[in-house]
Amino acid sequence: MAASPVPDIFRPPIACPQFNLRPSSVPFPNPSKTRNSVTAHACLAASAPPSDGSADRIESHLSKRFARSYRDGRYAESFYFLECLIARGHPPNTFLCTKLMKGLLSSRDVDRAERVLSILESHGTPDAFSYNSFIGGLCKAQRFDAAQAVLIRMRDHGCPPDAVTYNILISSLCSRGQVPLAMSIHRHLLADTCLPSVVTYAILIEAAILEGGGLSAAERMLDDMAQKGLRPDGHTYNAIIRGMCLVGLVDDAHRFLRTMPERGGEPDIVSYNILLRGYLVFGRWADAEELLAEMITGGQLPNNATYTILINSLCHEGEVDRARELLREMTERGLRPDSYNYDPLISAYCKKGRIHAAIEFLDTMISKGFVPDIVNYNTILSALCKNGCASQAVEVMEKLQEAGSHPSVSTYNIVVGGLWNCRKREEALRLLKQMMEKDLIRMWSHTTS
Repeated sequence: MAASPVPDIFRPPIACPQFNLRPSSVPFPNPSKTRNSVTAHACLAASAPPSDGSADRIESHLSKRFARSYRDGRYAESFYFLECLIARGHPPNTFLCTKLMKGLLSSRDVDRAERVLSILESHGTPDAFSYNSFIGGLCKAQRFDAAQAVLIRMRDHGCPPDAVTYNILISSLCSRGQVPLAMSIHRHLLADTCLPSVVTYAILIEAAILEGGGLSAAERMLDDMAQKGLRPDGHTYNAIIRGMCLVGLVDDAHRFLRTMPERGGEPDIVSYNILLRGYLVFGRWADAEELLAEMITGGQLPNNATYTILINSLCHEGEVDRARELLREMTERGLRPDSYNYDPLISAYCKKGRIHAAIEFLDTMISKGFVPDIVNYNTILSALCKNGCASQAVEVMEKLQEAGSHPSVSTYNIVVGGLWNCRKREEALRLLKQMMEKDLIRMWSHTTS
């Protein structure tokens, strides 16, 4: 896929609210009225410094509006203010522009993000963090050809790719199953006289195992690391264990874990937790119990993540009461349960139709300062609405908002639909109005377009 062209500098700015910067007969342009006619040059002309010497005040105000709109998540509006600043000859702030670029990429506005990078390049200010952020955003959008093209731009602007740059590309490709292309990027890295890091190899080793290479592929890469003077760390060894567990080679992974001391490494709690999850995915509880005993004997005591794995597995098998006992055991061992421990239980209780037990756990979570996962949040609301308890769903939603968990579009859809079906039309319309005030309806149309 070819990289998409950089948007023309003279493209019309996007719409944003009217604002007045100086008491003049020629106000600053209102983008909502000039959407199809105002260019960057028009913006420059309209905002020419007045004779009263208030140009600095105008630029200061623009800079504040630029930063404020970014903080509020209004990235397109922030982009407009940036273009106005640039048109007035104001140099870009690399740090803020990089954050804006990441925001635009997160909202899938790749064209404007590329325009921000071009602005930085034209002023000679992009750094490795700017480029790496842009490449990361392109990879998330699965525009790998465009991401690779940025490597050339980096060299052209005196900022050659570093190991972090290559790691972003390689990790993104591997996570999407494009291991051959990731290996090709790895070869480019070596040809670019940029030494791969231990992290690079950890990513490639796990990917090679997932591609069917097994332990032999991992061994070859470990040898390659040794030749380059790199020593595997715990992250590398854990990547091998995780990769083997993911392809069902759990027994091989266990044998590898036991040979780690001979290889210069020591299994840590993460190593055991990965292997524990591997056994439980296949329902091998006897092996999991044996591993737990081995783990404790080796001086690795179960942590919150260990209990999360066990609770998740029990809930998946419908053993909710046993999972709840484990939660009690955690506190007896001096561990403080977190949202990851509570979330599986909430979901499991909802699936069993035990809504009041789920709400009880929800109240416990909130009282302890934890914010529930949005998926479980929606699970409870959906269960309440299906049981004709839409008004209670509204109460739960408001309680969660007070706790800092903001409802998503799907959350509103669940509750509005439940209220409508229960013939509580006025309450449903009130929530629809709330959605409009929060601009969630516009967000919904954007994400589905």
